[in-house]
Amino acid sequence: MSNLKKYKVDAAFKDCSVTLEVDHDKLTTERAREHLRFWSGAEAMIDDEDRDAVRAAIRDFGVNAMYHMLGDLGASFSGGYQAERWSKELREMEGYGGEDGTPHGWIGIRVLAADAESPGWDDCELEESAQ
Repeated sequence: MSNLKKYKVDAAFKDCSVTLEVDHDKLTTERAREHLRFWSGAEAMIDDEDRDAVRAAIRDFGVNAMYHMLGDLGASFSGGYQAERWSKELREMEGYGGEDGTPHGWIGIRVLAADAESPGWDDCELEESAQ
């Protein structure tokens, strides 16, 4: 039986979040460090999570999920096809280890839900700026 836990990664700048499920039997400290070392700034990310590489890898996955969802004009879902699609798409990106025939892929993370909507007309205001 897998050691599954849920996490929510929130963006402070607006109501934007992603809920992840992590298989901690797969996402070990060693695997998290291997993943993070693929990117520049790995030690800073680990430092930001009190030297916990696993938490840093989870946060990294969530941040990148929101980044790509917003770049795709946003996403809002809870489970279903969209959760599976985003999980696979993110894990197939360079540095995330790809698929391995399990719901959590090599990295041990899958997306359960997201609320990452791009701003719309009603979210924005126009103000004249001082010269």
